[in-house]
Amino acid sequence: MSSHSIDRAIEGALAGALEVWSVEGSVSRERDGFALRVAAGMKIRVVRAAPSGWMLFRGTRLLGEAAGLPGLLRQLREELAPHAARGRLIVGSPLP
Repeated sequence: MSSHSIDRAIEGALAGALEVWSVEGSVSRERDGFALRVAAGMKIRVVRAAPSGWMLFRGTRLLGEAAGLPGLLRQLREELAPHAARGRLIVGSPLP
């Protein structure tokens, strides 16, 4: 799988998570990761952390680090949708 395909899949997972959490917003790719812009005017940057993992920023403030996608989604939910039910978020390809 190419890095472009992986980026597209992660972008889709982030956008899907916003929808599941009922958070109005958008996800876009940036040079070093992704940007989530939500209706409240907040921008969260998701930046790749070498060799693998993610860092979350609001402005220049580091919100946290995650070793993988599950941890990244957990931190985003806590930041953007603390009202959302805790539980498992299934990440996968849509059915045909």
